[in-house]
Amino acid sequence: MASKEPGERWRYIAFRIEGGIPFARNDFLGSLLSRSKGTPVRDSFRITVFEGDFGILKVSHKLKDEAIKLLASIDSVKGEPCKVVPLKTSGTIKTLKERYEAQISGQDERNQ
Repeated sequence: MASKEPGERWRYIAFRIEGGIPFARNDFLGSLLSRSKGTPVRDSFRITVFEGDFGILKVSHKLKDEAIKLLASIDSVKGEPCKVVPLKTSGTIKTLKERYEAQISGQDERNQ
């Protein structure tokens, strides 16, 4: 991810992976990088939090909508079928970490 340019703002996108099995961070990242080729998002993102079936993606505010579409387009990770559901977007990672604390700590609490 390129360094921050003047006027650049970040967006953090919380997402859940539905598929029955937890995935390794590198496996999910591989699928995300593969899907991002040829899109405006390409490699201009970072996974800041990843816990098997929950994550937070960091992306430029200019690419937020494209990043959400990219996440929603992922239908498999390492050959295993899955669905990625974007949950919420925020301008600060703190907001998402507080809201999804249970998922980040590994607890399976989905009623948020």
